[in-house]
Amino acid sequence: MNKHLLNIPIVYKYGTKWSAFLPALPLYLLGRYIADLSYLFCRSARTNVKKNLRLVFPDISQKKLSFIAKNLFRNYSRYLIDYCRFTNLNKRSILDQITYYEGKQNLELALQMNKGLLLLTAHLGNWELGGIFFGSYGIKTNVLTLPDENPEIGNIRSWYREIFNVKTITIDKSPFSSIEMVKALSNNELIAMLIDRYDEKTDGIIVDFFKKPTQFPRGPLILSRLTGAPIVVAFVVKEKNTYTGVIKGPFIVTHEKEEYETMKNIVNILEEYINMYPDQWYNFTQV
Repeated sequence: MNKHLLNIPIVYKYGTKWSAFLPALPLYLLGRYIADLSYLFCRSARTNVKKNLRLVFPDISQKKLSFIAKNLFRNYSRYLIDYCRFTNLNKRSILDQITYYEGKQNLELALQMNKGLLLLTAHLGNWELGGIFFGSYGIKTNVLTLPDENPEIGNIRSWYREIFNVKTITIDKSPFSSIEMVKALSNNELIAMLIDRYDEKTDGIIVDFFKKPTQFPRGPLILSRLTGAPIVVAFVVKEKNTYTGVIKGPFIVTHEKEEYETMKNIVNILEEYINMYPDQWYNFTQV
């Protein structure tokens, strides 16, 4: 079982509906209990998480690795509870959860180019909260996703984003998603995408990720080269009971020969923040 026990349709469906009527603390305690069950019984997910963490920390003991992995499952349950609770809050209340943002000047520099914006991130922290933050800047935001392996969860996530005026663009085999992306950038909109879980059926670029040759999507590099859109790398991570945002960049690809070096710089940033927040790297698929 690759999924956390909380990551099932019924939890999304009723969690988003009823979480506003329950105090946060009991929800977190319940989530922690289910997370511990997930860690115990979801063998495949636990194994994948540990293999990913072993890339980050090749020399730590198995005991320490297991400690980080178990905390990751618990933190993921808190992320999902926050995810559900935020649907019942207004945008201002949600943005108040982000008490500090590092690199706002990087965002402002990128926006001054008026070429749209490509935002790359990882399954680190609360990536959905990041989309709400950028929407608060008055930027029309689009989230790029692969078809969810569970269509019901995919529909719930799309609905969740629409509450905060965040549009979902689903990548499929048709050319229309690419046309939609180019159109969004030409309208000076933002396109956000997760790049640490890659579909190898599409065009990729191989870069060392924690010293392991790993494929990453080439698409954002091509889009930057063709449209002039800058690329930023951003995360929203949990700090005790609040969130901190980070924005790095911008990067611009002007020639095909710059693609590898740009992706290398982007991956270095991913490594830096995954290393800082390993128990918030919710990638349950082996890299």
